[in-house]
Amino acid sequence: MRDYPFTILDVAGILNLKVRRRQPTNMDVDCPFCGHKKGKMNLNFAKNVFRCNYCGESGGMIELYSKVFQISNAQAFAEICEILHDNKKADALPKPIYTPDMEQIPKADSETRHQTYSMLLSQLILSKATEKNLMKRGLDAEQIVKYGYKSTPAFGFHKIVSAIMARECVLEGVPGFYTKKNNTYGINFNKHASGILIPIRSMDRRIEGFQIRLDRPIEDKKYIWFSSSNQFRGTSVGGPVHFIGNPADKTVYVTEGALKADIAHAFCKKTFVALAGVSHYRALEPIFAQLKRNGVENIVEAYDMDKYTNPHVEKSCMQMMEMANAYGFSVHRLCWDKKYKGIGDWLASRIGACEFAGSR
Repeated sequence: MRDYPFTILDVAGILNLKVRRRQPTNMDVDCPFCGHKKGKMNLNFAKNVFRCNYCGESGGMIELYSKVFQISNAQAFAEICEILHDNKKADALPKPIYTPDMEQIPKADSETRHQTYSMLLSQLILSKATEKNLMKRGLDAEQIVKYGYKSTPAFGFHKIVSAIMARECVLEGVPGFYTKKNNTYGINFNKHASGILIPIRSMDRRIEGFQIRLDRPIEDKKYIWFSSSNQFRGTSVGGPVHFIGNPADKTVYVTEGALKADIAHAFCKKTFVALAGVSHYRALEPIFAQLKRNGVENIVEAYDMDKYTNPHVEKSCMQMMEMANAYGFSVHRLCWDKKYKGIGDWLASRIGACEFAGSR
């Protein structure tokens, strides 16, 4: 890997990006491409890369500069170096807050994560408030248990970790767990970030990771990942894709959000793949490859209805559909009553619905 005389923080300083949230290994800033003002762009200090979770722009630190000014990477590199040689400007740049003592651990294999996460679920409860919330969304008690939803804990973190370790589960490399100063393991729950713990499952129903649907949004965020990328010897979850249904169905629906996919499947029994966000469509490549091998014929785009009003969502829709076409699927779009944003909401309003309307 090439060594550069600057970091993505230096580039952020040059561009004067507005910082909204800081963590030890990354920070959220306002996106200079789509202009979103709530810190949708993430800058990763360890990898010197960026990604906007709203418009999907991504790349390395040189591309961050070159895309803003619409110049070549070679010219961007030269200009960054020239600016940083100006001591007055260099002194004004933010100092890196990523340090070697925030080292990360490679993610454990799928089976290890599934075993540890399954044991974690066995240590947690489902609060009455969480159960009521899920039932209000259209799930029944049996489905809530089947899908594995639990409430995030507000206390007793050490007891949870001890119980998991007592059953000889591996914690190293499992997103959400990290090493504390006394060389014991910690778990990255927070009483101020309570919510619904949503299992993200692979095609073979293994738990790949978790999302948390927050009871009270943090700034503009309703969902966060159960991760430990901001902790010593922690691990990033990496935004896994959720799958529910029959991997050999002739038709598979692609939507956004595991909870929406589970609710939609509960009502219509069709097969769904769910992205964490529409801009993460590239994560579908290995899924599409496997579905093709399984004999799947049709991919139906079932993103939220803001795809018709938000150009960034529509762009991601088109990119996903183009990818599906490239794998040889017959690709269709699904629409419904626009007063219901997501497919889960729409199906929940039509209890007992088993047929989709408006695909084209």
